[in-house]
Amino acid sequence: MRKRKMYLSVEDIAELFGLSVSFAYRVVERMNADLASKNYYVILGRVPTRYVEDKIYGLKHVEQYLKEDKAV
Repeated sequence: MRKRKMYLSVEDIAELFGLSVSFAYRVVERMNADLASKNYYVILGRVPTRYVEDKIYGLKHVEQYLKEDKAV
């Protein structure tokens, strides 16, 4: 059984949405700012998988878009 990733890295976001890594950093930064404004602790360079699933329309399970060898 594969373990679900709790956080997505900048590289995961770039791959998932087909973005450049530099633009993915901006996306993650905005997501982390939103979480921080709601008084959540944030990890720089990473975003909770559940938050991404909830915020991106039509995205149900992020893992199906990621390669098998990247799952942790």
